[in-house]
Amino acid sequence: MKRLLTVIATLLILGGCSSWHNSNIVDPAQRNKILAKDKAFCRQRAAQQVPIGAETDGAPPEPTTYQAEFSGNYAQANTFEKCMTGRGWYKK
Repeated sequence: MKRLLTVIATLLILGGCSSWHNSNIVDPAQRNKILAKDKAFCRQRAAQQVPIGAETDGAPPEPTTYQAEFSGNYAQANTFEKCMTGRGWYKK
C-alpha cells in the first residue's frame, strides 16, 4: 500500500508540474473530458508496463532499495509521458 501511494504521489507531482495541451481540441469542455480519459488510460498502461513493488506469495515487495524504487517510478513516469505524447498531448 505504501508503494502504491508513492507511485500515485510521484505521478501527481510529475503531472502537476505543468499542464497538458492538445492543439487539435478547441472546445475546453471536450478537451477536459478527453484529457481525463487519456490520463486514466496512460496511468493504467504505465502501471501495467512498469509495475513497482509487486508482492508475490508473501515475499517482500520488490524493489527493496530506494534507488531501485526511484528508478521504477522514473520509468513509470516516462512511460506515462510517452503515452500522453502519443495521444497528441504536449506539456506547456
